[in-house]
Amino acid sequence: MDKLLQPDTGLMIWTVVTFILVLLVLSKAAWKPILEGINAREKGIRDDIERAEKANVDATALRERYESQLNEAQRTIQQMVTQARADGERARAELVAAAKAEAERIVEKGRRDLGGETERLRSELRAEVANLSLSVAEKILKRTVDKKVADDIVGDAIRSVSEAKA
Repeated sequence: MDKLLQPDTGLMIWTVVTFILVLLVLSKAAWKPILEGINAREKGIRDDIERAEKANVDATALRERYESQLNEAQRTIQQMVTQARADGERARAELVAAAKAEAERIVEKGRRDLGGETERLRSELRAEVANLSLSVAEKILKRTVDKKVADDIVGDAIRSVSEAKA
């Protein structure tokens, strides 16, 4: 154990020389490939990180573009719905107006027809009243009145009834 505590200079020199030789051999044979492998791996990792960052930026831009397109599509859909509602309201208003106009036209035609029919019935009624009056007058007079006189009497009766109504 004493020898371990006392240094041997020759052994030290050979140990140092061996260490330097091993260092030289390792630096020529092993260190260069190891450092090249480490550098290549470091470059690969750096490239992968850059590609991942670029892909992340691209994905973010793509997501923003899709969100923008989605928002634009929603705005367009909302405009189309609003336009369709307005068109529907306009069409409904046009149909209601057309129906009202048609109803008014039908009512007016009915009034005209009713007025014409009323006048026709009044004329018939006047003629009937005149004929009845003539018949009563004939019975009263107990004689027959000729046709011309009868027409004159009927005309006078119609005129007097018309004047009385007016």
